[in-house]
Amino acid sequence: MTVGMTTVFVPQDLEFMGMTREAIRAINPHLVPLIAHDRAGFGGALVSFAVAMFGSVRYGRASMALWQTLAIAGIVGFGTAVGVHPAIGYLSATHLGPAVVGCVIFVTGLGLAVHGSRPHG
Repeated sequence: MTVGMTTVFVPQDLEFMGMTREAIRAINPHLVPLIAHDRAGFGGALVSFAVAMFGSVRYGRASMALWQTLAIAGIVGFGTAVGVHPAIGYLSATHLGPAVVGCVIFVTGLGLAVHGSRPHG
């Protein structure tokens, strides 16, 4: 959300496109605000998902259905977010790194939650 509401582009985006912010604005003056809107909306969606996931894990009943649902959401979310970049040739490690780290944290947290909810003995 912060990128969308402020700078709009991260340096890796402009490098990948081989353009400056001014060159993009020259194509159409409405293009940069449109991209900003998209970025802010994407950030808001991520925060909304995080709040819903936290609420589900914190207040929901631990069950295989909950873990499977969260796993599917993680696969779809991280699969598309991380997977689309190599598909289009956008391979910046500094751009993809946070998403990959987030995926590792998500998988680790889900694994720990599933393991912690199983009866021991």
